[in-house]
Amino acid sequence: MRYLWTLERDGREPRGGLDAVDALIEFLRSEDLPGIMPPDWIVATLQMDEDDNGVAVQSSPHGWRLRVKRMA
Repeated sequence: MRYLWTLERDGREPRGGLDAVDALIEFLRSEDLPGIMPPDWIVATLQMDEDDNGVAVQSSPHGWRLRVKRMA
């Protein structure tokens, strides 16, 4: 399974990609993201998605926004 993701930061260009879980977790761990859920929680949220829309969004009061969508 792959995930389409976008990371937006105040004052910076958005970054994004289409990656497998391992690559997404590795990317998120390499970033300094105060206020963002640990990567494993984001993936767990997607896997337990009760609305079955396959999307997790995490916003931080520090100016970060991460959106992750499960792709087939």
